[in-house]
Amino acid sequence: MLEIFSAFRWSMQLAAWASPHLRAWSLERSLNRLEAERHLQARNYSEAEKFLLQAVAEADERHHSVRRIQFRLQLAEAQRRQHKLMEAEKTVRAALDLTVRISNPSGYVQCLDTLAEVFHDAGNYPAMDAALQQGLRTEAAMPHPDPLRMARRVHRLGTARHKGGRSEEAIPALEKAVQLHERAYGEEHLQTGHLLSELGSIYRALGNHESAQRCLRRALRIHEDKLGYESEEAARDLHHLAGSLEESGDIEGAANQYERALQLKLRVVGGDLEELAEMEFGLAGIYIGWNNYARARELLADAIGTFKSKKDVRLAIAHETVAHVEECSGRYQEAVEALARAGKIWELCGAERITELADNLVRRAELLDQLRKKGEAAWLRERAKALTGASVRAQSA
Repeated sequence: MLEIFSAFRWSMQLAAWASPHLRAWSLERSLNRLEAERHLQARNYSEAEKFLLQAVAEADERHHSVRRIQFRLQLAEAQRRQHKLMEAEKTVRAALDLTVRISNPSGYVQCLDTLAEVFHDAGNYPAMDAALQQGLRTEAAMPHPDPLRMARRVHRLGTARHKGGRSEEAIPALEKAVQLHERAYGEEHLQTGHLLSELGSIYRALGNHESAQRCLRRALRIHEDKLGYESEEAARDLHHLAGSLEESGDIEGAANQYERALQLKLRVVGGDLEELAEMEFGLAGIYIGWNNYARARELLADAIGTFKSKKDVRLAIAHETVAHVEECSGRYQEAVEALARAGKIWELCGAERITELADNLVRRAELLDQLRKKGEAAWLRERAKALTGASVRAQSA
């Protein structure tokens, strides 16, 4: 009886000694995981990689099958983000081997998805396509396929085919992805809008403008509703939609889209006037391409009114664009006057803009020739020649 009591007392002493050491050992392992996740969230991928390497080694030592796969996938993501693509592929393949050994189909498809992203970053689109198709087949054979994961995978498959130069083959995959996203997220969900935008731009590139405009109108509506009409996504949709309308011969439709965007911008109280002016200037350039000089002139006048406050390069270019409009309209005297205004701004810009000033003088001289003002034209050419010579000497010195 005494021996049993002594053994029990020794066991209690051992447990009392071991407990803090075990807690410290477990805490150290938990810290590696926590630190890795913290660095991943902070996008500090090099530090995340260090902690994940330790977490992988610990999981291997303890033969924890699920964590061995999970940590390797996180490690591969950290490596991919650092463009360590060969290391990332090796890490994912090790995780794939583990999923096969323990018959874990869910982990297997996650590994394939991660491997597909590595191939995407490497520009290996055929391999990306193969990995995604294998993932789709495996997931479809599972008792309860994840609809969101299937939708994302079909989307990436379409992306792989488009980027691999197989745009026509990408269309069926992306159309299917839209349907899956609509079922999983809803017809007006932001993710659905992103996919419609991508599909619309591909349809436009293929010259299928009817389908392009159908997708892009929906995408534009969703992006304006969810992100705002000034968002990068809405602007991209508008660009593709207007471009598709123009390419299909609907100039009026394209103009309406640009004018709508401008009107929405004008409604913003306290908005950025310079940003508005740049938008007006850009739209004027589009109208010039359509030979609609009257509307281009109006937009340029508004833009110049804002650019005047700084008298910088933008103002000079805007005046020269007005000169181009006037020249195309056969109004040479007005074109000369616009160029003269631009010349004064180039002079204010100093020595850095001597080349632009000289070009401006030559253009004015050419227009004065048309107006039979040979004396003024000759004087401007001499001045341009002197400026060019001074610029060359300054560069040689």
